[in-house]
Amino acid sequence: MIMRRRQQGVALMIVLLVVTIATVLSVSIAKNQHRAISSATRYFDRAQAYYYATGGEEYARQLLARDFKERPEQDDLSEAWAATDLAFEFESGEVDIVIQDLQSVFNLNDFISSNEGNSLIAEKLSLLSSQIGLNPSWMDELLDFSDIDGEVRPGGAEDYYYLGLERPYRTSGQPLQDLSEIRLLRTMTDEAYGRLSEVMTVLPTAGGALNVNTAPPMVLQTLATDLNLESATSLAESRLRVDGFESVEQFLQQPELAGLAVKPAGLGVQSSFFKVNTRARFGSQIVFLTSFVFRDATTGKMTVYQRKNNERFTPFVPEEEILANGL
Repeated sequence: MIMRRRQQGVALMIVLLVVTIATVLSVSIAKNQHRAISSATRYFDRAQAYYYATGGEEYARQLLARDFKERPEQDDLSEAWAATDLAFEFESGEVDIVIQDLQSVFNLNDFISSNEGNSLIAEKLSLLSSQIGLNPSWMDELLDFSDIDGEVRPGGAEDYYYLGLERPYRTSGQPLQDLSEIRLLRTMTDEAYGRLSEVMTVLPTAGGALNVNTAPPMVLQTLATDLNLESATSLAESRLRVDGFESVEQFLQQPELAGLAVKPAGLGVQSSFFKVNTRARFGSQIVFLTSFVFRDATTGKMTVYQRKNNERFTPFVPEEEILANGL
């Protein structure tokens, strides 16, 4: 009798042990399965969000292509591609699109296209630097950083300076590939880069015209030494009233430019380079896609020549707000 009770007790302990092990294994399997399902769901949602983003890029290309067919000789902020409400909602997701004219700001590769820099754009960049409170010496640093002659300009720096840093690196010796490269310049600070990035860009070619129909007031102000920000803002307001200037000549006839002898060289009313910022969400996943688009000024053929993933951007600011703040 006693032996039978002992055997029953051992059997009960074995059963309890088996139940415990089975419970632990079941919980572990359930957790692993939940983790795998969650991971797969996130992967699927992120992939779907990326497809939404590429769809946003394609929609922007169609807008730009349609704009070229309707008015190939002119680009301004009254056109559909410049709309501030390019936002679309789908089941479980949404897409926001912002299209920026890259010829509305200065192309730094125009400045460094020759060792001495283009004198006209050098004058504008120097004036702009003063307007935003920067020492124009960064311009000499940029020319030294991009050339291959090894000769130091008065405010510049060559390889030997950068190689002597705690984290050494060489100068590029070529045109800029991305605006962020100027952060490597000797005196460039985060604050200075932030100011410059609002009014400058980097294009793969030099010689493009600055579009006076899309340039912000701060850029327009550099067209003449005596042109103040108030007059530049008035110019920007004028183009809104007439849906953009049809020609550079019409722009130069504006009363704000009377007597200032603004040179038409380097100015235009048409653009070929655009930046498409797309924010796409599907489920809990958000994807940022930045696409750089070239539109041939003769044929209208569209080419995406560069893409960047997950470069965050701020929502589009209407020009009325830009004018109110004098940006």
